Amino acid sequence: MNDTESLFSGFPAIDHAQWKSKVLDELKGAGYSKVVWKTPDGFEMEPWYNRHTAAPASAVQFRRSTNRWRICQQIAVTRLLDDPALLGDAVSGGADAIELRFEKAPEKAEVKRLLDVLKNIDLSQIAFYFSGLIDEPTPLLEALTTLPGFTSNSGALLFDALANPDADLPLPSAEKTGSEFRTIAVDTVRFHHDGATVAQELAFALAGLSDCLDRMTDAGVDTTKAASAIEIVVACGTSHLPELAKLRALRAIWPQLLGAWGVPAETMPEPRLFVRASSRSFSVLDPYTNILRLSTEALSAILGGCDTLQVTPFDPTGSLSPEFSDRIARNIQLLFREESTLDHVVDPAAGSYYIETLTSKLGREAWRIFVKIQAEGGLREAEANGFISSLITSSAEVRQKEIDTRRRTLVGINRYTVPPSPEVVTAVQQRLGVTAINSYEELRMRIIAHAAAGGSTPRAALWLHGEPAKSQRVAAFAEDFLRSGGFEVLPPVTLDATPGSCEAILSGKPQIVVLCWADEESFVAIPEACAAIHEADRECVVIMAAKPPAQADELLQAGLDRFIYTGCDAFADLLALQKKTGVL
Repeated sequence: MNDTESLFSGFPAIDHAQWKSKVLDELKGAGYSKVVWKTPDGFEMEPWYNRHTAAPASAVQFRRSTNRWRICQQIAVTRLLDDPALLGDAVSGGADAIELRFEKAPEKAEVKRLLDVLKNIDLSQIAFYFSGLIDEPTPLLEALTTLPGFTSNSGALLFDALANPDADLPLPSAEKTGSEFRTIAVDTVRFHHDGATVAQELAFALAGLSDCLDRMTDAGVDTTKAASAIEIVVACGTSHLPELAKLRALRAIWPQLLGAWGVPAETMPEPRLFVRASSRSFSVLDPYTNILRLSTEALSAILGGCDTLQVTPFDPTGSLSPEFSDRIARNIQLLFREESTLDHVVDPAAGSYYIETLTSKLGREAWRIFVKIQAEGGLREAEANGFISSLITSSAEVRQKEIDTRRRTLVGINRYTVPPSPEVVTAVQQRLGVTAINSYEELRMRIIAHAAAGGSTPRAALWLHGEPAKSQRVAAFAEDFLRSGGFEVLPPVTLDATPGSCEAILSGKPQIVVLCWADEESFVAIPEACAAIHEADRECVVIMAAKPPAQADELLQAGLDRFIYTGCDAFADLLALQKKTGVL
């Protein structure tokens, strides 16, 4: 008997059926499906797995002895040329990889100045990545190979082969670039930001890899060398376990794909994963909540086995100094490395029944989509004929509906919002404009602009009645609901459900009155209350925080404007309330 068996020998064995029976008891007749998660990719995940119910573990291959990843800081080339000291600051601050991003097509004079900056850098110690608007990658690569020690660099030219299907690929040359420098990127980040699901991102990566291998082998490059020249660039979102499993699934599928291309197992290179923390769910008006998002995303990427991780600065408006934002982006990773020591254990998720099952199911679903893409003629043809956009559009619409109905919580955006600082508001107005931000934050910016133009911020009064505990919960929901649309919410007031209470609820001169009534038997008083409110202020909008009851139509005809509740189209309701209160 091993130590583990000895540890648990005093406890009776409980099988899956007994566990499930206990869950059903706890659900009190709600049905087991309530705790089964139907993923955005369509397959289901049980709430727990054991050795008997879990899918067989995927062969996630690692050939390294530690889980150490590169902490990458992105620096715009123009910014670096203006201030070359940024490189030293980044390295001394903890970065061991630098991504230099061209914000416009590089010109010869700009490249020459960049080479002068890099000449004094030990290229064997810092991995350099080059990205952005690189329209002609081969001349840039040839210029970089003139740098002393460039053959020792282990970075990559992140030329997006998927976004440039007609461009000549910068083919690998071990004599000039060294065996560790990658010259081509298969970049799926744009699909992620367009709304692709996790399995779709995996499938697009596989299809992109296949297309690249096809183009490179047609150019005479050996398949093994072609695979060794590719850096896979993926985004990591906020859904922790699926994003973690995504990277593991990509590593597990890689040998299957290369095997189909005839790469021998003994010469098969490992995939190189360059991961970007996602900004798909970024808050513009509450930038500090982005630090939480970035931390979750970074953790997923690290535990999933990224090779290089670039964390986006948390302040998208630039209301704070770039140096501060860059330092926080580095420090997120340094805390995980130096304090949490996440670089010690290779593939720490291995053996988790849940994550192994999720990895396996994601891999199978991704391969199924990949096969469909290949049937369309490959990724390039599938994009051209609209197949890819149809996949993404469908999933993006589902995701947006979840956000609009607040079934998907985005902290600081559609829930738990706080008023933005004046610096953030100014930065949004000057750099982004109201229509370039998240829909909920657009609502809030519209009210801010309305108030700045001489209008007033619409106020809502919360009328509590009935069982205190329930009415207070309803009021908390209503307050969070309205604040996410930019409305000011007055302190809740507990009053009797009588027309005579209307004078008190209107004392703060609200444009909206929210009925947070806990007892359904009190609903009979709503018509009289609405009439009394409208008699005192005919422009006041009366709404109710509750699911529509049986007599909903009668109440709406009696003067109630709408019902707000969990699962309603909150964005549409907030937009309508802005129109009714004169913001639009």
